[in-house]
Amino acid sequence: MRNKTFNLNYFITLLFLLISANANIISSSMIGWVAVIGVLLVVAVNRKEFTKKSIISFLIFAAAFIVFVCFRFLVVNDLETDFLLSDFLFLLKYVLLSFLICVVLKEKLLANIVKVMTHLTLLSFVFYALQLISGEAMFKAFSALNFPTGNTIPGYSNILFFTFTQGFHDFSNSGFVWEPGAFGCFLVITLMFHFFLNKFRFDKVAIILIIANITTFSTTNYLGLIVLFFMAYRFRSPKVNIYVLLLVPALILAFVFIPFLGDKIVDTYKEDMRDLNRLKVLEKYYHHNRMEIPLNRFSSMVYIYDQFGAKLITGVSNRYNEVLNKSYTVNISNGVFDFLAKFGLIGLLYLLIRYVRFCKPYVLRWENIGYCILILLVLSFGEPILFLPIVMMLLFIQPKQRSLNGPLNDEENESEYAYGRI
Repeated sequence: MRNKTFNLNYFITLLFLLISANANIISSSMIGWVAVIGVLLVVAVNRKEFTKKSIISFLIFAAAFIVFVCFRFLVVNDLETDFLLSDFLFLLKYVLLSFLICVVLKEKLLANIVKVMTHLTLLSFVFYALQLISGEAMFKAFSALNFPTGNTIPGYSNILFFTFTQGFHDFSNSGFVWEPGAFGCFLVITLMFHFFLNKFRFDKVAIILIIANITTFSTTNYLGLIVLFFMAYRFRSPKVNIYVLLLVPALILAFVFIPFLGDKIVDTYKEDMRDLNRLKVLEKYYHHNRMEIPLNRFSSMVYIYDQFGAKLITGVSNRYNEVLNKSYTVNISNGVFDFLAKFGLIGLLYLLIRYVRFCKPYVLRWENIGYCILILLVLSFGEPILFLPIVMMLLFIQPKQRSLNGPLNDEENESEYAYGRI
């Protein structure tokens, strides 16, 4: 019986991650969302997982969310009714899914995410090797399968468990997510969850996730990984010592002298600012190629701020991009400002508060809480991930209870070693 439950939990987590990936036939179709939410509802009811407290908690959040989006629709923004309906749909899709996965898996949620992510990562190594050996043949094979994804980028293909975009990411590992940078975000978040459960030990699961992150060749994710490493060190060595004093200037020097880090960030900023001044030219080129203008991290930030200004306090709408695209058809890659445009500074602060509440029992000290926040902001600055269920679940996941001087409660032990054999 326990083995059947374990297998079902694995399958549920796999569905949750695939739909969070925002890259495949499941996440791109309403039928996929309805099916996954339906599976979670049936399991939750069958297992009698719903409690009075959890239902009231979700209803209170839903009511507050509805009041919030109605207020900004009626008072702050002048938009058509479709934009308000889209916000309601976000509640019924992304938020409800995130709530249900927390209800169904409870304290086993993190362990299952780490286990399934590790398996998906190992699978990505196989496809990534094939991609490096013969990318053209691989793209033809993927295209022949013709899985509809809703993605119009030329050369984009996805077979549910792996994504390959020919000509864009020939040497980078996208895993099962829509592009390498986004896959790296999933990997860093998963590694952080793994560290929470194993008390920041570098075991074989951690090594697998780190190696996979390296194959994404994403500067933003490397930065998030560095912060996570530093948090791991500070967790295990909380006293300030000579190594801490030497590590900080060493990291600063690394950004100054390693081109892949510091120079790339500076060059990206300069290029982004140039792009903002030639949007009309870019529009003609990308329109001819049937593509959106791909705004990078900094240009996305500046463009969204210039368009919405003070409206970013409450946000515009889940479908803000339709307002943004009235002048130029752009593709936003800055996740922080994407979320600000969707739900405003108010929504972002609420998400971070819930995130801090979740992290605190695992990392113990407020210094480490600062690193947790920095990791999430660094990752989302590079990729629009904050609205995805893998982050939205932080709104509902229950924090672990910890005694004043002792370890996490006994439920952690079962979760901690649930994925020990990969």
